[in-house]
Amino acid sequence: MRIPIFAALFALFLTASSTQADTLRPPETGYSATRIVTAGDQEISGKIFSQGLMERWEMTMQGMRQISILRFDEGTGYIYMPDMNMAMKMNIADAASYGSGTLHSSVEAKETGTEIIEGEETTRYLVPPSEENGHTETTVWITEDGIPIKMEGSSAEGRFSMALKDLERGEQDPSLFRLPAGVAPMEMPAGMPGMMEGGMPGMPR
Repeated sequence: MRIPIFAALFALFLTASSTQADTLRPPETGYSATRIVTAGDQEISGKIFSQGLMERWEMTMQGMRQISILRFDEGTGYIYMPDMNMAMKMNIADAASYGSGTLHSSVEAKETGTEIIEGEETTRYLVPPSEENGHTETTVWITEDGIPIKMEGSSAEGRFSMALKDLERGEQDPSLFRLPAGVAPMEMPAGMPGMMEGGMPGMPR
């Protein structure tokens, strides 16, 4: 389950000023897309919905449907398993231990060029390794309205990437970022975030 949370943190990145050291922040534009995350020889894809500091990612892992809901505005995250009608609640600080917790607020990066990605005009940025990001070097491609449409990086565990396909902009239904009525989340047991770090090979820890 580590991968859904790490990948969800990926998307809450950006808009930047035109300086040598740019500060990337989360996009304000609401959107939905198919997100594809690859690490090592493994790949996970699913539908993502994003609005400000809220995100939902729907996927299937090991034959089971899972939905991650991140509420950076509330400092809370959920992993919801609809087939079992159960959910676990975690603090966003736990998600930060996966190596990318600073990306939901702001991060320093350097502009390195422009490219057309998936038909979108993007600016390419390099996020250098640091203690805060788990010594992970990442390149991110950002649309003109601040959506991170592509990412590639490397860590001590190997290379990883993220890409958005079938991007559609628009206000997202607020109910997407809440658990269904009647679902009472369990608190995530102590130590479980660390157990999740087995994840897909290649993802930073």
